[in-house]
Amino acid sequence: MIRRFALATALVVASMTALADAPPPAAIVGFWRTAKGGAVIHLVEEHGSFVARLVWLESDRYPADAPRGMAGQPLLDRHNPDASKRDRPLIGLRLIKGLDYRVRDNDRARWENGQVYDPGRGKWFDCYLWLADHRHLKLHGYVGIPALGRTTTWTRVPDPRVAAD
Repeated sequence: MIRRFALATALVVASMTALADAPPPAAIVGFWRTAKGGAVIHLVEEHGSFVARLVWLESDRYPADAPRGMAGQPLLDRHNPDASKRDRPLIGLRLIKGLDYRVRDNDRARWENGQVYDPGRGKWFDCYLWLADHRHLKLHGYVGIPALGRTTTWTRVPDPRVAAD
């Protein structure tokens, strides 16, 4: 009887320790620079799940040699399969939706069951995220089978819309 109680107590303490080591659900909230550095994404919690919007682009306007009078205009969601959405500016566009927080075995936390939008292709892909450390976020995007997907690393940054003093 004492052995069972000791074992049960040890299991409870171990599981509480594992949960204490996992980052809190809101740990991903903030601004993240994409791997290539040309964009900043703002991750927030919205209605019980996590979403992200594009808030900054290094080049947020069409170049001077753009066709059809687009030169100097804000970049648009031109590749969206829904023609009614092709005139939406990329800035402010929701790029990630539906992420749920889960703590996995060995206290590994993931934000999963989400989708990430690639405006360059006009397609949504399944995705999940995890924190490599406080400053680096890993995003894994895939179609159907996670093993065939691709992982990219984002870096936490201050809000790029606020001018530095």
